[in-house]
This record gives sequence, structure tokens and C-alpha cells, in this order.
Amino acid sequence: MRDFDQFVQYRALNFKFSGVHHLGEIERHLKVIGDDGVSRPATLEDIVGCEVRNVCAKLPVPIIDRLDNSLGILEMTKRDFIEMALVDALDRVDEILSEVDAFEFARRSEGVPA
Repeated sequence: MRDFDQFVQYRALNFKFSGVHHLGEIERHLKVIGDDGVSRPATLEDIVGCEVRNVCAKLPVPIIDRLDNSLGILEMTKRDFIEMALVDALDRVDEILSEVDAFEFARRSEGVPA
């Protein structure tokens, strides 16, 4: 790819993703009015509009080092990266399950036509 094309792609992607997945930044700056009428800092739940839960996983140090290095280059938070990666992986799982008709026999055993 030529330098000009790379530069345009870089700027286009920068524009596309600027502010879209920076919930931590938004969370730090937003205030909401609570039920008691008092202003308080926004929580992640306030921003995304649903309950959130913590997902923890112990990973080998080389993977964490690689993650930290990549996120430093991307100037991205772990939370944003993990959320995007999980959504992408889950979308791929759904696609594959649909392609192979993974629930075909489950539907048949319940008397649902294929």
C-alpha cells in the first residue's frame, strides 16, 4: 500500500474510532442527577444503559506483556480492547453456529420443523 493510501486510511480510521470506544474517558467527565436530585459522577451502567459485570481471567505474563505493548501503541484501554475483542469473537461464534446449523438436532428433538 502506498504512503498516501496508508495516511488516508489512518486518518479515516482515527476519525471513525475517535470517542466511540472510550467509555472510561466519558465516565470520568459525565455527571448524572440521582433520584435524590444530587449530581454525581456517571457510572459505566449509566453510560451503557444496562447492568455491567466484571470478567476476570488469569493469563500468562507473555500474553499480558503483548497486550500492554499493543495497547500502548493503539493508545487504548484494556477494557475497551477486551470489549471489542469479545464482541467480535462472539459475532464470529454466532456466524459459525449458524453456518453449521448447530441447533438442528435440538430443534428436531423439540418437534420444531427445520
